[in-house]
Amino acid sequence: GGLRVRNRSPSPVRHPSSNLGSISGNGNNANNRSSVDGEQSNNNDQGGSSSLHVDRNSTASTPSFFGGGIRSMSPGRMKRSLKKRLTSSSSSSNKPPPQAYTTAAGGKPPSSPEKPPMPLYPASESGTLSARGSVEDDYGGSIGDQMMSIGLAHTTMSFDVEDAPVRVSGLSAVANIGEDEMVESAPRSQPLHQPQQPQQQAPTNENDVQDADGYFINTSSFNIFESHQFLQAMGGSASGVINSSNSEQASLATNYIRTGDSLCDLKDVEEFEGAIQVYYAGLGVILGRVREWSLEHRRGEYNGENVKEGKEDGVEIEIGEDNVPSTPDASHILYNDFLSVAHCPTTNILLLAMSSILLRAGNAHFRLSQYASACRDYVSAQSYRQLRHTSKESISLEKKEFGQVHVEDAKLNGRISNNMASAQSKQGLYEEARWEYTKALQIKQGTLEALHKASSSNSSSSSPRGSLSSPRGKKDMNDKNLVADISSTFHNIGLLRMNCNEPKKAEMAYKQSLSLRVKKFGLDDLGVSSTLSALGDLYHHQKQYDDAFRSYKESLRIWKSHCGKKLDGKTAEHYYNIGLVFYAKGPYGKAKTSVAECLRIRRQLCSLNEDSLLPVAAALYLLGLIASSLGNYDEAFSLLEESHGIREKLLDSHDHLLLLNVQLALGTVHQKRLDYDAAMDCFSAALTGRTARLGQDHILVSEVLQAIGVTYTEATEYQKAFTTLEEALRIRKASPKSGVEVAETLNSLSMVHFKSGNAEKAIELSEEALDVLKSAVKFDHLLVGKALKNTGDYYQDAGAYDDAMEAYSESLRVMTLFYGREHMFLSEVLNEMGVTRFKNGDFMNAKQSFTEALRLMRLTHNKANTSAIFPTLNHLGHALYKNNELKLAAETYIESFNIQVSIVTGVANYGLKEFGTKLNTMKEQIATTERTEEEATELSESLGGIASILRYLGLVIQEQGDFEAALSANKLSLSVRLCQPFKENAAIALMAETIAMFEYKRNNLESAMDYFNQALEAKKSYQGESTIDVARTVNNLANIHFSLGNLDDAMELYQEALEIKRHCLGDDSDEVANTLNNIAHVMVNAGREQEALKTYHNVVKIRQELYGKSHVSVAVTLASMGDVYIKLGKLEIAMTYFEQCIRIQKLRQDHCDERVLENLGSIYGKLGEWHKAESTFKDIIDLKRMAHGDECLDVAKTLDLLAVSYIEQDRYADSIEHLKEALRIRKVCLDGEDDEILASLNKLAFVYKSLDMTEQMLEVRGEFEVIQARRRQTS
Repeated sequence: GGLRVRNRSPSPVRHPSSNLGSISGNGNNANNRSSVDGEQSNNNDQGGSSSLHVDRNSTASTPSFFGGGIRSMSPGRMKRSLKKRLTSSSSSSNKPPPQAYTTAAGGKPPSSPEKPPMPLYPASESGTLSARGSVEDDYGGSIGDQMMSIGLAHTTMSFDVEDAPVRVSGLSAVANIGEDEMVESAPRSQPLHQPQQPQQQAPTNENDVQDADGYFINTSSFNIFESHQFLQAMGGSASGVINSSNSEQASLATNYIRTGDSLCDLKDVEEFEGAIQVYYAGLGVILGRVREWSLEHRRGEYNGENVKEGKEDGVEIEIGEDNVPSTPDASHILYNDFLSVAHCPTTNILLLAMSSILLRAGNAHFRLSQYASACRDYVSAQSYRQLRHTSKESISLEKKEFGQVHVEDAKLNGRISNNMASAQSKQGLYEEARWEYTKALQIKQGTLEALHKASSSNSSSSSPRGSLSSPRGKKDMNDKNLVADISSTFHNIGLLRMNCNEPKKAEMAYKQSLSLRVKKFGLDDLGVSSTLSALGDLYHHQKQYDDAFRSYKESLRIWKSHCGKKLDGKTAEHYYNIGLVFYAKGPYGKAKTSVAECLRIRRQLCSLNEDSLLPVAAALYLLGLIASSLGNYDEAFSLLEESHGIREKLLDSHDHLLLLNVQLALGTVHQKRLDYDAAMDCFSAALTGRTARLGQDHILVSEVLQAIGVTYTEATEYQKAFTTLEEALRIRKASPKSGVEVAETLNSLSMVHFKSGNAEKAIELSEEALDVLKSAVKFDHLLVGKALKNTGDYYQDAGAYDDAMEAYSESLRVMTLFYGREHMFLSEVLNEMGVTRFKNGDFMNAKQSFTEALRLMRLTHNKANTSAIFPTLNHLGHALYKNNELKLAAETYIESFNIQVSIVTGVANYGLKEFGTKLNTMKEQIATTERTEEEATELSESLGGIASILRYLGLVIQEQGDFEAALSANKLSLSVRLCQPFKENAAIALMAETIAMFEYKRNNLESAMDYFNQALEAKKSYQGESTIDVARTVNNLANIHFSLGNLDDAMELYQEALEIKRHCLGDDSDEVANTLNNIAHVMVNAGREQEALKTYHNVVKIRQELYGKSHVSVAVTLASMGDVYIKLGKLEIAMTYFEQCIRIQKLRQDHCDERVLENLGSIYGKLGEWHKAESTFKDIIDLKRMAHGDECLDVAKTLDLLAVSYIEQDRYADSIEHLKEALRIRKVCLDGEDDEILASLNKLAFVYKSLDMTEQMLEVRGEFEVIQARRRQTS
């Protein structure tokens, strides 16, 4: 019937690009905690520490126990060096004294542009750092090596990229690229540029905070500076007498610490910087006290008498600029002075206070991303603790009493190690960090065990003053703080393990942290929420998306139970990360809902702080990717444009990688909207930027090449696509852990080969892509669904329908996981399943597939445009036609027809009749309107679709028996074809020839001739003059002339057709035999019987050589030759040919030709062979009864002939039965007075008379006379 089901209709219903969208690679954050928008730990896009813009020339100073940095010193070497120096300084009085403390060059940090400086050691009027009563005078000269250097370290911002350590996991550090520019991929625990809000901490350890990467920073919980011991140490003299002036210094130091803590609580960049200065000022006050106490102590030693109460030798504290105290010159404090302070039970606590201050200052540096400075502060803090512990007597007394000071000292020790390790991890010093975390855990766990032991031993006795075990509340608080400390260290170890690419060990650490917290504080602890979030990041990184979702969901529940309905960035981040999980594993609908909620929260927070605009851009970007994946390209374009606008405004360079990410995503959207020029512009910008920033062999460059290759494929530039995708594949194969990316490119290359006609290579690459995916992912990846869809297409094209169906079914299952059960993209797979079933002859199931595909397209939320629907309507119509559901098929075709007409005309159409009235107007518009070549091509294709559906509709209507309506549909189809700007002559010829055959069957020979001539002209225009198809049309045109009696014209055309056929096919082809047969017919009708017989002999010879002597086509020609011999009067020869024809027909088919049998029976009769005639007539009667039934006049006529054969054999009695049956049939079929009835009665009367059956004869004659009488009366 000419039905053609397209493999893949040119429907705008399209999947997202075969590339995976813009989520690619992973960020520079080692534990892959970056969110899709690249919120890295040192990211300028990010809130918290990494959003800070710190002056690169800042020189705020930090007391440091060692003069050099710690980055090049291993933990073991550091420990041995510290132990050696402490031992050599305290054990040998003969050795030179250690080097004096020194200050940073200049002594004074540069001022902040908005805040006056807060220096530790402001210069005196002379510009030198000095204090009355210099230690140098006491020693009578230079101190030299007897003083230990604790030079004040410079405060520096986070490292430049060139100096950044290489991460173990994620992207390696690349020259000239900041971590703020890395590509979006995985979730993180803090969003970009979070609005500054008070961070909600776990109630179990309220002073601990988390940085942007989720590291817990331990702080002090017991305020030493408000304790009686600290007040006594600051206010007492060497003689033990309280000095009121120094008591004021204790308050001043305490106020500095309070001020620094308050500034840190504000979580602002400048406030952190100010807090560092204030902490150093407080440290300066304590150093002044140490200097003062040491002078008193030395004077007492030198004079052999106790120091008196009051100012000693005029030593006092001056007030410098900005109300910051001027302290004694730290460069003149001897190491032995600190040892003396350490060995004094009263002043020993000052070293603990100094350690606590340096912990605070280090934490402030940490939160400013100044990790090297933080490490120096932490090392100094530990150094002061070590000095303090040189006093065995004091420490032994503390241990015995196990008071609050001893507990604080132990906790401080563990916290310094924890924070030191975190700072080292931030710098990529993972081995050093691993050692420090181990030490921190040992210290914290040992302290907790000692606390429990002391509590147990003191439970039945009264506790000493200041002990922790006496007040039950303090004991519980210390216990909880220590458990929280331990769990936070386990949490940090998990982050470190992720940085070191040890996910299994990281998971164990996180679970240990969770176990401790849940057991001690319950499921709703905020620390549990933080660790669950980190665990979700780990699972996301490992592609364990179900586990990641459960972790994020529970973390969000806990967080919301604490913050309630209050909007905050952490809640938004949870929704963002949950959206990432669904974006990776599906369904996309849930991903969209989660990210939309994140965007809503971030937009509201944006009004509170403009810094939150970049997180808004991140959410817009991800939401744009999701919309693109769902096929909502207009929505995706709007979201991505807004994201690009925000980033372009806030980021520092036009080639920032985050901007290039949006360019890539926008290019993909343009490509899906078939705007290839705009897509290539975006891709070109992204490729140029990424290549310049990352190098041409970077995995992220291959992502852009992948997108470009797909676009070339869509634009049918296959050679360019092949070259581009091969380059992308080379890069991806060279990159570690890029299995999904390699599979993506292999899948795209397979499509290029398929569209280039190399289906075998396409199948090979597609199967290779699936094998790579199976080993690379442990879940149903969307790319698996797409690759299976393509594989199904290739198998379908190769005719392997079972394999194709298997691939399509699995593809549909995987895609359903991502898109849900009612997304429009599923309709494409269902449509191809229907096509495969149709080609395989399974029309019923094909109908079901097409019906389901249409249902999905018509759903309101899918918003499928009509241009996407009509191809599937066409396919459904074909399936219905094949199922013989002609009415439904016609209705389906008409619906498709109306849609296509409305697309072309711009107005609704209702049926063929209305279209017929529009056609002339359309012709005029098409002929007079100027169009570009592209517009003309598009219009021509649309008109071709209308013409095709009219042809299909004509077929269905013809099957329904309405030949006039079918002819009308075909003529409309031809008229539309003739309107096409670019004529499709093949289709024109087909329709013209179809109409010509209709007219020929209706005996409208002149009209048929016109359409055959039109078909012939169309064929010659695109095929040439001498093709076999042209020859066939010439042959058909000759048939029309033959039927019209134009024998000369017919012969001329037959000869032309014969010449072309012999030229194309040779002399012995069946096509040549057919035309020779027609030529013989013309010769017979022209009276050229002998020439006709020669031509028939040639036909028989060709057909016998082609098919054998007993082929049915040979029988047909033999019958024609018999007809010629009858015409020549040679009945015996004619009988021979007819008998050969009947013999072949009985041998090769289940029936014989009635006409040949009738001719043969007549010849038998004329030759007197009545027995053969009788047998022949019986065969004819059986054939006619089978073909027309019992009550047919032709049967009656043959019954008469059979009766005649009996009469001729003198078998009158046998003829009676057949004559009666013939009479009965005529009475049923004819009017009662018909001449045939009278003739039949007359024959029967003759037989009765011959048999002397008078009574029967009279009865028949009476009936004969009655009929004649009636006829006379009526006439």
